[in-house]
Amino acid sequence: MTSSTDPSASSGARPSLWRHRNFRRYLTGQAASVTGSSISSMVIPVLAVLELDATTAEVAWLTFLGQLPPALLALHAGALADRHSKRRQMITGDLVSAAALASVPVGAALDRLSLTQLMVVAAVQGAAGVLHDAAAISLLPSLVDRSLLQRSNSRVGSLFAVAATAGSNLGAALTALLGPARALLGDVLSYLVSAWCTARIQAPESARPAAEGRRLHTEIGEGLHYVNGDHRLRTLTLVNATTSFALALLNTLWALYLLVPA
Repeated sequence: MTSSTDPSASSGARPSLWRHRNFRRYLTGQAASVTGSSISSMVIPVLAVLELDATTAEVAWLTFLGQLPPALLALHAGALADRHSKRRQMITGDLVSAAALASVPVGAALDRLSLTQLMVVAAVQGAAGVLHDAAAISLLPSLVDRSLLQRSNSRVGSLFAVAATAGSNLGAALTALLGPARALLGDVLSYLVSAWCTARIQAPESARPAAEGRRLHTEIGEGLHYVNGDHRLRTLTLVNATTSFALALLNTLWALYLLVPA
């Protein structure tokens, strides 16, 4: 059974996801976003250490501010995605991230770039990324038929792993060719591609209006209660949270110790 939301999907016992127009647009946009995010996650610490002579404490603060928004806003972003248009939330997150990152090469060209600006950019990009990711996760089930959802998630996970690795390598190449500040233009372009692909998705959304009179924190509490009540979701959440925390500790000072000679 094919998804009724995409007229290009073919009929048959096992339809191809690659002929699903909305899924292709979704996957292309998300892959571009992941690739760009890998570029900036590699380039920003390099820029701070090599161009701005950041100290150990300053690099730690830069990383902390970039990772703080996901910790504070993830639950709120998910609740907002349930209430409002997911595509609009994704596009907004992409455009805000693109604008924030574009300010870095502009500041460098004007010789006005500072570590404070870099910290603000990291925090803004982190907040915009949370809004985008929360909506993107919940949009996929409305794009494909339920029978295709497992295969869709498999395709997404595989391509994201490739995109993350490719983005890191591309970031290193752009840094060598253009310098760290101008290398961020690659991430700016990726966010614009993501926004464009998302805007071209044509599928109905089932957003719940906020006019029901329920407060946002009430919906967040219901979501937490639901996750806690399902042992599979609870286990996955704890595993992902622990892994993310460990990776955050690992990534905090890696640029400093790799780039600064002993």
